[in-house]
Amino acid sequence: MKKFLSFATLALAVLLLAACGSSSSKSDSAASSDKIALSSKPKIDGFTYYGDIPKKPTRIASLSSTYTGYLLQLGYSPVAVTSYDAKNPVLKDKVKDAKVLMPEDTEAIANLKPDLIVVDASDKNIDALKKIAPTITIEYGKNDYLEILNRFGQIFGQEEEADKWIENWKTKTAEVGKELKAKIGENATFTVVGLYEKEIYLFGNNWGRGGEVLYKSLGFDAPQKVKDEVFPTGYLQISYETVGDYIGDYVLIAAENDETGSALYESDVWKSIPAVEKGHVLKVDANAFYFNDPLTLEYELKTIQEGLEKMN
Repeated sequence: MKKFLSFATLALAVLLLAACGSSSSKSDSAASSDKIALSSKPKIDGFTYYGDIPKKPTRIASLSSTYTGYLLQLGYSPVAVTSYDAKNPVLKDKVKDAKVLMPEDTEAIANLKPDLIVVDASDKNIDALKKIAPTITIEYGKNDYLEILNRFGQIFGQEEEADKWIENWKTKTAEVGKELKAKIGENATFTVVGLYEKEIYLFGNNWGRGGEVLYKSLGFDAPQKVKDEVFPTGYLQISYETVGDYIGDYVLIAAENDETGSALYESDVWKSIPAVEKGHVLKVDANAFYFNDPLTLEYELKTIQEGLEKMN
C-alpha cells in the first residue's frame, strides 16, 4: 500500500511538474510574442508607442488635429476627433460621424472603446490615455509635413501607398510652382501672416498656414528678415507698427473670418505697404490653413494657385 501511495504521489508530482512546465512555456511564449509584437513597430524619431499598437486599427481616437488628415488619407475613419478637425472645411464632412472630444475627455474617450489613440507628445493627459488603449504620441516638428505620412505608412504597413502620394505631390507642386513663377516672377517673395483678434503672427515653412506649400512645395522665397527671424522658430508675433518690415512681394493672410484683422486693414501702415497697394494680398480660411495634412494640402495648393492666377 505504501509503495502504491509513493508511486501515486510520484506520478502526481510528475504530472504537476509537467503542467507547470507547460504553463510556464505558454506564458514565456506569450510574453515573447508580446515583445515581438511591441518591438515590431518601427523606431521613428518623435514617435513613442504605449501598448501593443494594432497594425490595422478600426477605432482610432485622433486627439491631435495635426494628424487626423493623415489617418484619413490612409483610409482610417477616426471615432473621435478634436473640435479643430470639425471646423476644418476640408475634413469636417469626412469626420461628421466622429465624436468631437479633446484629450482631457478621458471618460468619454474610454466609452468609445478605441483600439488606438493618437495624441501630441506634449499633451498632459498621456498617462490617462495610455490606460484606455494603445497610444501613439508624436512630437511635432521631428518629422516634416510629408515625412509624417510615410511614418504612418510604416506603422500600418502602408508605406508604399504613402510614398506614392508623396511622389505625386512633389511632381504636381513642382509643375505648379514652375507655372506660377513664369507668371509672377522667379524671385517673387512671400510672407505668411496669421491674424487673430488682437495679434499678428508671421509663420515660416513648417507651421501650417500655407507655409509648407509656398516655401517647400512651390519653391517660393521669403524676405530675408522673415528667414532670419521667423523660420528658426516657426512663428513670430509682431506689432502693427512693424508689419511692413516683413512683407514681401506677396502676402498670404490666414484668418478665421472676415472681421478678424479689420483694424489692421484700415490702418495707414497697412495701406502703405507696396504689396498691399498692388493688390498682392491673398486672404484664406485659417480653419483649413492651420493644417498641413495631405487632404488639406491639396485644398491649400488649389486655393493658392487660383488666387495668384486671379491676381495676375
